[in-house]
Amino acid sequence: MSPEPSPSPSRPPSPGGSYRSTAVVVAAALLAGAVAGGVWALTRDDDSGNRDASGGTTPSVTVTATAPPSDDTGAPQDTLGGSESPLASAYASPSPGFSRSVDGLGFTVDVPEGWTRTVDPRGDKPPVVHYTAPGGDAELEMFELQEPSPADSLDQAENDPSFGFGTRLHGYQAVDREAGTDWAELTYRYDDVEDGPTEVVDHRFTAADGTSYAIRSIGAEGTDVATPSQIAVGSFCPSGAACTVQ
Repeated sequence: MSPEPSPSPSRPPSPGGSYRSTAVVVAAALLAGAVAGGVWALTRDDDSGNRDASGGTTPSVTVTATAPPSDDTGAPQDTLGGSESPLASAYASPSPGFSRSVDGLGFTVDVPEGWTRTVDPRGDKPPVVHYTAPGGDAELEMFELQEPSPADSLDQAENDPSFGFGTRLHGYQAVDREAGTDWAELTYRYDDVEDGPTEVVDHRFTAADGTSYAIRSIGAEGTDVATPSQIAVGSFCPSGAACTVQ
């Protein structure tokens, strides 16, 4: 549905309030244990139970690298367990209709229930995680940035003469721009060859651990691409950080 992300950055969304993640120092013993055990998990957990694309209930899944390790994309293994991940989120529990993913690439994020996770390794560039709707008509893309700042990354992604989507995409039009000291956001539309009019909210930001990321929400023009973006950004929390809503 979407063009390939730029080779490498959130104002947490403003409707209803401002979100900001704050890092906390994790005890040395906890860090040592996490490194030694290599533990990470993929969970989908909420108060009401989760449903997969067929309407069935999806159990929480904890994945540990002390069993067979993950591949180089961070894709989870099939080892099941019963413990919660130690990672914190900006929210105590996912919003209705969303599930919490503790992603193998080192962060937690809330995504719509039933969406499927895949990873694009991209060689020596940071991999792109895709969460895609069952019908394939909407998705969230997430990846680590390599540019000096979120604003620089977004500017290059839009305007670089060799790969900028501002010149490559047919019917491209910027709809809205916003920015702050550690985030930048661009909403735009374009005409996709296969899927028709498409809208994107491209949000790039510095997370609680000081690493910059992009979260891109993509869907058909006229559908709600803002809500998945807002919830993903507000719930995003890197490994080893505790994130809160302010």
